[in-house]
Order: sequence, then structure tokens, then C-alpha cells
Amino acid sequence: MEFLGVGPAELVVILVVALVFVGPERLPKLAADIARTIREIRKYTSSLAAEFNEVVKDFEKDTEGERTVWKEIGEGLAGATKSMTEAVQGARADAQGTRASTDAPAAVPESVAPTPNDATAATPTTQWVEIPPTPLESHSPGAGLANGSGTEASPATRSAERAK
Repeated sequence: MEFLGVGPAELVVILVVALVFVGPERLPKLAADIARTIREIRKYTSSLAAEFNEVVKDFEKDTEGERTVWKEIGEGLAGATKSMTEAVQGARADAQGTRASTDAPAAVPESVAPTPNDATAATPTTQWVEIPPTPLESHSPGAGLANGSGTEASPATRSAERAK
């Protein structure tokens, strides 16, 4: 039998040391004081646990309505997610079946395709991207310039040089 990792042999040693330091006449009073203190600590911790459990029960009673509402919301979201997942899987299966059978790109609906009256469809867009110099370019004459001549190279020249 062990109590807090203290076996019978250790308990005998502790009692002998206590008997030597405290004395045979004060040892019973000390043991009674220790027992009383342990009982008070147990009472206090059990009352704290009971009070905590009571507060938790009161909180559960107070939030019962909200919990049912949130549970219903969660179930609704789960159902909506499931139906959306099924719809996406069905659309993916239909798209894969259509492409596999026709071997042609999927047609763009007229509502999505640009119309001749659409101003953005006729306007081409160009996007320039800044490319940082490589370590070799930063130490060479005309550093940062694509052709190394000290003049700015055209975008077409840069693309051709990068392709090399």
C-alpha cells in the first residue's frame, strides 16, 4: 500500500524521525493536528467542486435554448454543405462525361461570352512585370538592362533573350 509514493518502509522512517524531533509526548497532538488539517482541506475542496458543478448546471439551464438554436443551425449548414457537395460532384461528373465523349473544349454560354458591344472585350490588356537583376547582371556594364548596351531593351527583345 502506497500513499503519494510513500511505501511502508518510508512511512516507518518518517515516524521514527518525527518521534526523534518532536518527542513522544507531542507526537500524538501533532498527528491529530495533521489529520484535522487534511479533513479541512478535503471539506474545502469538495465544497469548491460542488459549487463549481452547481454553477455549470445553472449555466447549462440558462443556455439550453441557445444550444438548441445553434444545433439546428449546425444541422442546416451540414445539410446545405452536403447538397452543395453533391451538386458540385454531379456537375464535375457531367463535365468530365461531356469532354470525354466530344473531345472538344466545353462551350462558353452566351451569357458569359463577350459580346461585340462589350468595351472590355475589344481592349487588349498588357501587364508589365518588373524582373530583378540576377547576380551576373548587377555587376556587368548596363546592369539591369536586358541587352547590356546601356539602353533599355524592348519587351520583345527581353522575351527572346530569356528564351535563350
